[in-house]
Amino acid sequence: MNAGPTARWSRIRSAGALGLGLLLGITGCLNPFAPELGDPSASLWTDQQTVGELLDNFRNAYNLQDSLRYSDVLADNFVFEYYDVENEREDQWGRVTDLRATGGLFRSFDEVHLTWYAVPVPIAQYSAADTSLEFDISFNLSLYGSGGESSYDFYGFARFTVLKEMGDRFRILRWRDNTVF
Repeated sequence: MNAGPTARWSRIRSAGALGLGLLLGITGCLNPFAPELGDPSASLWTDQQTVGELLDNFRNAYNLQDSLRYSDVLADNFVFEYYDVENEREDQWGRVTDLRATGGLFRSFDEVHLTWYAVPVPIAQYSAADTSLEFDISFNLSLYGSGGESSYDFYGFARFTVLKEMGDRFRILRWRDNTVF
């Protein structure tokens, strides 16, 4: 028996519908334009096992204005040293004061942008435990107020002393700010 054109068309439509159904079932709700899924923090935050990773976390904490992450780069006995221009003398403060000051900085500006310049590869890759390391690094810190205008732009040098205790991560023991005014 020869099927008529209506029967053949019906079978073609059924096969097409079945094929389309299988295709949709296999791909689900696939959106070819959607970004890949994954752990969004995997490439942003590190475990600070090298000095370079410590500096990455420091920079990211500043740029994202994340005071909790910033606190994780500082040792419990952290000291910040600077030159007090108004009083023309050297001064310093500890971890608690630094966290308050940095939190205030983050709240005072719409955007904070920190860039490290010329981190030598041996410094960035340094990973020895139970040995402190002191090094200098140049940076740019831009602070933007409302409207996106740059309110302040600082260029300077920081002298860091860092330590990774056995079984822990790198943390900053001392930060000597040598910003150019």
